[in-house]
Amino acid sequence: MRPKNCKAGSDCAIKVTLLRSLAATLIATAMAILAYEVYGKFHPGLFYQVSVTLLIAMIVAPIFLYPSIRSAKQLADANEIIAKQASTDYMTHLPNLKALSEKLDEVIADTYANGQFAVHFLDINRFKQVNDTLGHDVGNQLITSVGTRIKNWVGEDGYVARFGGDEFVVIQMNVSDEQGAATFGRDLRVHLAHRYELLEHHINVTTSVGTALYPIHGRTKQTLLKAADLALYKAKERTNANCVFDPSYSNEASNRARIENTLRTCVRSGELQPYFQSIVDAQDPLKILGFEALARIELPNGELLSPDDFIPIAENTGLIVDIGAHMLREACFACAEWHPNLFVSVNVSPVQLIRSDFITTVQNALIDSGLPAYRLELEMTETALIDEIELVRQSLQRIRAMGVQISLDDFGSGYCGLHYLRQIEVDKIKIDKSIIDEAEDFAIARNILNGLGLLAQQMDLTLVAEGVDDIRKADHLARGGKVQQLQGYLFSTPVNRQIAKQMQEALPQNSYRDNVVPLPIKAN
Repeated sequence: MRPKNCKAGSDCAIKVTLLRSLAATLIATAMAILAYEVYGKFHPGLFYQVSVTLLIAMIVAPIFLYPSIRSAKQLADANEIIAKQASTDYMTHLPNLKALSEKLDEVIADTYANGQFAVHFLDINRFKQVNDTLGHDVGNQLITSVGTRIKNWVGEDGYVARFGGDEFVVIQMNVSDEQGAATFGRDLRVHLAHRYELLEHHINVTTSVGTALYPIHGRTKQTLLKAADLALYKAKERTNANCVFDPSYSNEASNRARIENTLRTCVRSGELQPYFQSIVDAQDPLKILGFEALARIELPNGELLSPDDFIPIAENTGLIVDIGAHMLREACFACAEWHPNLFVSVNVSPVQLIRSDFITTVQNALIDSGLPAYRLELEMTETALIDEIELVRQSLQRIRAMGVQISLDDFGSGYCGLHYLRQIEVDKIKIDKSIIDEAEDFAIARNILNGLGLLAQQMDLTLVAEGVDDIRKADHLARGGKVQQLQGYLFSTPVNRQIAKQMQEALPQNSYRDNVVPLPIKAN
């Protein structure tokens, strides 16, 4: 029996069981009465009547109650599975956000009187690039493998949960001080720096870890997770690092939110415009050879934000793709108005370089503006090549085949620039400002600069010194032909499009690249 309009669930199962029990009781009673009427009158006696009633009930009741008992057991098993699924991540089989929330309540209650614990918030660096380039199947396997590796390392001394996406949370029990928590986070990050083999792909993984302690950084689960998340953001800024929360991070977060809102508004309204800084001939600084396009954002209060303020935020939020495409397009249109011997240099983010549609973006900017490809330079930093060298190399090969020039920016600032020069073809090297600043006073810096000059000469590369801010540096760099081009505040601060046009019209020009034949640009 099943009541009408009864919805599936435990309440419904209880009603069905009660109805079946009542039906079994009624039928057993009716049969007992019938038995008494037929036989009981002829065999009087209380013992006989009770025995017959019980016998009938024992026969009838199981027939009616067994389906209910079986359904109740199935429902109990199903509820147990549902309860487990509700608190378990389907992919990694680790506790999920719901289970983490309950665990934090439990741990906070246990340590309220005395003691402390740490919450470590971690995620996989450049995970989005894995998804975008290798597919979600590889990304999912990577998440599962990292989760397993975290769980095996933490063991019974802590609690591991998947927070969502590529983010995990580890609760470290019985922490003595901040140093102990920082050491735990560092060791965890080092353990996770591993080479994973997934679906025939070899992926080198690094993570960033943010740490917060109870009760120092928060007395509720919400404040603890927020503090750990802010520490994680700071760790990601430092690249492959671990960081313990500091109260100053809250103010930085508010500032980031303000900048992000400004970025979104500028992208939607098209208010983001490039500023241009001149690049001059090292032997004749009055000859402007080209301009570097630099993104600038003016806030409502008149404050001017530099790329250092907003590019990291744009990369983390994905806005860098729209910003980069807008900057490239505007720079090409501006350069198309200048003297035909001038070039424009545009910075490219690592996020842009690995996107499959980036080449189309470059082609469209050139075609729509009418700018010959040889007058466009794309600048990339060494950090753009660290994890995705093969993808970047393939993209740059196609771009250079179009006639676009490639420049390696901030050369010598870190990592292994010489290693990258063996793997990719570039046309220009821009020496990092730190080497330029020390070249006058330190022999090792001068030796590095001289070595770079010789290297550029042998490889037929143009050498550019950026960050030149006084005449002594300019004279030293130009002496002996160490560099061919100079850039810095000594020659020009970044100016808007109109002033840049006036500058190149007012000063004498050279024949830079007169012998270069433009290559035809074809749309896809």
